Amino acid sequence: MPIISARNVDVTLNNHHVLEHITFDIEPGEIVAIIGPNGSGKTTLLKALLGLVPYVGEITIAGYSPARLRAVSSKIGYVPQRLEFDRTMPITVRELFAIHLRKGARIPIQTLEVVGVDRLLERNLGVLSGGEFQRVLLALALLNDPEILFLDEPAASVDIEGAAEIYQLITTLRKERLLTILMVSHDVDVVFRYADKVLCVNHRLLCKGAPQDALTAKVMEELYGGYQTPYHHKEQRHTHPA
Repeated sequence: MPIISARNVDVTLNNHHVLEHITFDIEPGEIVAIIGPNGSGKTTLLKALLGLVPYVGEITIAGYSPARLRAVSSKIGYVPQRLEFDRTMPITVRELFAIHLRKGARIPIQTLEVVGVDRLLERNLGVLSGGEFQRVLLALALLNDPEILFLDEPAASVDIEGAAEIYQLITTLRKERLLTILMVSHDVDVVFRYADKVLCVNHRLLCKGAPQDALTAKVMEELYGGYQTPYHHKEQRHTHPA
């Protein structure tokens, strides 16, 4: 059974048709990337799946509709593209984690060590660099040991080296914890390196499948107007665990 399923999903915001007739399935344990040009509806699709914007159609996450996700909220982690907050607010990373833990649970130090934020616990959020803050958001999404991660450009505001570390960390987490990961990305090279499947979105679904099969020259032209071509990386990519 698919762990995430969408059938004929439409989203209209401010009388603008953002998404039309989106249909796909995601199997447990897959890393699936959503790609497309700016303004194509990638983030809106993620938000529709999470019940954060109104939609028409059918969506199920772990067997539940977005309106009933509270029943399985502990199984879901979400890293937004941006998190606006008052950087002068005197709150530490430890205090942020404590707020979001299930009642009676302790901060999972092992998880923080894996993500690389255990050394940041006593620092105020406002003094963190972009890369440090992105790692904190990833750790926050993992606090309650979820089964599904929704990541909206998880390496945003991170330099190239830091981005590579974050994507490698994501694949490690998937392998060790059997996570299902759906992530928005603007980087086609990242898709070829790390994703099992790709969803090509430009208001409608232009392709879906394994990157090497789905990202044809024709699809890339439809997505980006012919300014990009698919590039098959020569390195051995991460493979789906048996």
